[in-house]
Amino acid sequence: MDMLSIVIIAGIVLICLLSAIFGLTRSLDKRANDVQGKDPETARALREARRNIDRGQSFDPRL
Repeated sequence: MDMLSIVIIAGIVLICLLSAIFGLTRSLDKRANDVQGKDPETARALREARRNIDRGQSFDPRL
C-alpha cells in the first residue's frame, strides 16, 4: 500500500471511532431526558455516566 491509502484508511477509522463515541454520549443524554419524569434517580445516574466519560473515567460495574 502506498502512503495515500494508509492515510485514507486511518482517516476513515478515526471518523468511525469519533462517531461511535459521540453517538454513545448523545444517547446517554437522550435516555436521561426520556426517563427524567419516571425515574429521576436513573436519569441522574445516566448524566453522571456521561460526565465520567467526558472526564475519561471508565465505568466500573462493581461499584
